[in-house]
Amino acid sequence: MIGLVILFIILGLLFATEATTSISRKAGYNIKNPGSGFIFQSSLSLVSRALIFMFMPLIGYLSDKNELVSDYRSIIGLFLFIPFFLLVVRIFRYKIEAFFGNILFRISENGNYLKKSRSKYSIDTRKYSSSKKFNRFYSLFFVAYVPYYISWPIIIILLDNFNESRGLILGLSSIFNGINTIIITTILDPKLAQLGMFNNLIMKIYDDLILIRFYVSIISLFVLAIVIYYIN
Repeated sequence: MIGLVILFIILGLLFATEATTSISRKAGYNIKNPGSGFIFQSSLSLVSRALIFMFMPLIGYLSDKNELVSDYRSIIGLFLFIPFFLLVVRIFRYKIEAFFGNILFRISENGNYLKKSRSKYSIDTRKYSSSKKFNRFYSLFFVAYVPYYISWPIIIILLDNFNESRGLILGLSSIFNGINTIIITTILDPKLAQLGMFNNLIMKIYDDLILIRFYVSIISLFVLAIVIYYIN
């Protein structure tokens, strides 16, 4: 059980790290250098890789020992780590943005992360109005992220049921993540690039996406609960 708790804490941190990429992009637009935000996003991926580096051996070890899960209902409770960490990102988004923004100034002015910049990041906390025409865009975000958030809990359940096929099951993670990647790279990111011409609008959208990730995680929790209800 302790191993499973650790797995979900790592997952929560992984998804929270991914959520901060929107803050990085927003900070880049705020300093009028979007490229720096995208570059720092790549640096954040190192944190994600480090978390995956811990996650994969642990889930493999627990699967080999057949000690992944004893009660599927416990997965529902442990899944709460994901919306919890996403909510933490949302609550402290301005502090994170200030931290990222000062790093982006270092990148912009000095071309490295270490040398102190002459500028100090100022957070734009203005409230921008929403537009219903972006509802479809946000809906696609839901479609992209629900499979992404429930992929590993589903894989944990499959590993418990079909442990002898764990190599194949672990490989299925690429299918779940692939849905997310395809929608993001072919639809969402190109649209965000287009909207980047409107500075105030793109900053509003990136701020929204942090909250939407939290909402998606709650919906994913209900989807997971329905799946577990039917297989129990």
